[in-house]
Amino acid sequence: MKNKFRIGEIVVVNGKGKIYDKHFKALGIIQYKDYYFNEYFVTMISSNKEDWFSEEDIEIVMDRKYKKTDKYKVVMAINIKGLQLILNKIEKMPNKNNNILKKLDLYKEYKVFRNTYAILVWTSTYWSENNFVVKCIQDSFKTLRENNFAYKQIIIGETNPKYIKINEFIDNDPNVDIFNINQKIELKNIGGILV
Repeated sequence: MKNKFRIGEIVVVNGKGKIYDKHFKALGIIQYKDYYFNEYFVTMISSNKEDWFSEEDIEIVMDRKYKKTDKYKVVMAINIKGLQLILNKIEKMPNKNNNILKKLDLYKEYKVFRNTYAILVWTSTYWSENNFVVKCIQDSFKTLRENNFAYKQIIIGETNPKYIKINEFIDNDPNVDIFNINQKIELKNIGGILV
């Protein structure tokens, strides 16, 4: 999927829908993206009908430039089994362009008792929810909880230092608590993100 369109964007639909099985030519709003089938779920503005359309059947209303201005520092500590679950999900995704996992500044595995964990660090990255890896990570949090795999993710704004977001599931396993990891393993050159 080329990922041309954003959720909430107004577009022109000119093609056959999957649900109604009829041709539409109208303005619509992107509601969801399906990365597996390369389709978008669109709500028609005039009729309020909703249907799935392939990317080829959708056009932008007006040209725009994406300005990737906001950068973030991201640290994630995770049980290695949970990381493998995310990697398997990423492997199934089509069109693996811009894989931010290949742009890690630090990857380190560590062991506590019988469990193995990994810490992943991006010191300066565009953490866009349109990126398929970011989407896979965010969508996997519920599955990680269901499988009892501990994780902690901290996102700190580099462009906007006041921005901070923490996603965690550490109640059953504090060994992924990023604020305590530096006592267990030595980390260097991560841009002061843990300091």
